[in-house]
Amino acid sequence: MQKHYDIAVIGAGSAGLVAATSAKRAGLSVALLEKNKIGGECLHTGCVPSKTFINSAKVYATAKKTNSFGLPSFVEKDKLDFSKVMEHVNSVVQHIYKDENPEVFQKIGIDVYVDQSGAQFVNSKEIKIGNEIITAEHTIICTGSSPKRIETVDGSYFKFFDNENFWEIRKQPKNILFIGGGIISAEIGQSLKYFGSKVTIIDHNERILKVVDKDITDVLIKKFNEDGIKMIPNAEVESFEKKGDSIIARIKTTEHEILIMEFDSVFLTAGRIPNTKGMNLENAGIDYDSRWIKTNEYFQTTAENIYACGDVSSKFKFTHAASYQADICLNNILNGNSKKMNVNLVPWAIFTDPEIAHTGLSESESNKLFPNINIFKVDAAIDRFIAEGKTEGFLKLIFDDKNNIVGADAIGASAGEWIQIITVAIKNKISIESIADTIFIYPTFAEIVKKSFTRFQRSLKQQ
Repeated sequence: MQKHYDIAVIGAGSAGLVAATSAKRAGLSVALLEKNKIGGECLHTGCVPSKTFINSAKVYATAKKTNSFGLPSFVEKDKLDFSKVMEHVNSVVQHIYKDENPEVFQKIGIDVYVDQSGAQFVNSKEIKIGNEIITAEHTIICTGSSPKRIETVDGSYFKFFDNENFWEIRKQPKNILFIGGGIISAEIGQSLKYFGSKVTIIDHNERILKVVDKDITDVLIKKFNEDGIKMIPNAEVESFEKKGDSIIARIKTTEHEILIMEFDSVFLTAGRIPNTKGMNLENAGIDYDSRWIKTNEYFQTTAENIYACGDVSSKFKFTHAASYQADICLNNILNGNSKKMNVNLVPWAIFTDPEIAHTGLSESESNKLFPNINIFKVDAAIDRFIAEGKTEGFLKLIFDDKNNIVGADAIGASAGEWIQIITVAIKNKISIESIADTIFIYPTFAEIVKKSFTRFQRSLKQQ
C-alpha cells in the first residue's frame, strides 16, 4: 500500500530541510527524499567546508605576520601540516551533521527516504524512491546544483578538483590552476596561496569576478597581486597533457598568445548545473531546461501542485536565498500563491580577504531604473579598520533620484556582516536621517555604515 503525504520534499539540503521542518511544524505529514547525505551541498561540499578552510587560511596568514602586531613569530617556516587543516574542516562538517542526520528529522515525525537512485516522478502526485512509491498532494523540489564540466577538458586519465571532491584531499597542491575566475576560485585560490601554494587563475573575461563592479574588484585584484596570485584574463585552456606527476596546460589568450604552463593540480570552476537528471520531470508535467526548472514568481512549476526552489530553479545560488525561497513555497502551498521574493534585495558576500558584499540594486541596475542616482563612497580608513590593520576597501552607497537608499557594495574586513544593516534599511525604507541619527557601538567595523550615511547627509545640506 502506498503511503500518502501532504507534502513531499525532494532534496535534503538547506532549502529542503527548511521546507520539511516548517511543513511539519504547520501540522502536515511530510516525506523527505534524498539521494546522498542529509545536509546537501552547503554542509558537505560547499559553504561549511569552504568557510572553515578559508578561516584556517586567514588565521595562518595572520600568524605569519605577528611582528606587525608587536608580537613574536609563532609560525615556523615549512611546518604546516595540510592534512590536519583538512581534518579540521571535516570535523566541523561532522559536528554540524550530528544535528542534521536522518534520525534527527525522523524523531520529529518526518519520514526520511534515502536512496542513491534519487526521487523519480511517476506522475505529478506519485514519486518513486528506491523500491517504494509514495504519493503527495504537493511536492517541493530542492535538489540543488552540481559543478559544471568544461567540454574542452578531458579529465578521464587524471583527476581534476571541483568544490565536491576537493575536500577529500590531504596533500597540499604545490602549484594549482583554477579554471574560471568566479567566487570559488577567488576564495579557495587565495586560501591556498596563504597556505603556501602557487596559484594561477585563468578566466575568459577581462577580469576575475565579473559579476562584481569593477571598482570593487580593482581592490581585490591589487591584493591578489600583492599576495602573488597569478591571474590570466581573456584566456581559456585548449588542452591538457599528463607528464609524470605534472599536468601540462596549453592556454590560449584572446590575443592568440599560446602559454604552456605546468601544474600539479587543476581546479574546475565553470559554473553550476541543476540537479534534475533522472528525476523524470516530464512525467509530472514539469518544464525545465539546462539552466533550471522553470517556475513562476511564486516558485510554482508548470505542474500546479509542485514547487521548486534553491539552486535547481533560481539564478540566486546562495544558501540563504534557497532557505528563504523554501519558506515562500510552503506559504504559497498553505495560503495560495500570495508571497513572492524581492529579487532586487538578495544580499550576498564573497569571503576573500578583504571580503566583498552586495545588497539591493547594483550601480548599473540603478542607472537603468532611475533618471538620476547618487553614488557615495567612504573608505575603510576608520578607527576599527585602522586598529586591526585592515584599511583596504570602501563602502559604496547607491541612492535613487529621491535619495532613498536602493543598493550598496562593499569591500573590507567583515563586509558581509555590516552590509546587512543596509539590507534592513532598503527593505524597510529607512531614511538617511534615521541611520545617521542612530548610535552605533564604537569602535566597530559596522560604524562605517553610520559614517557613510552621516557624511552623505552632510553633503546634501551643502548642496
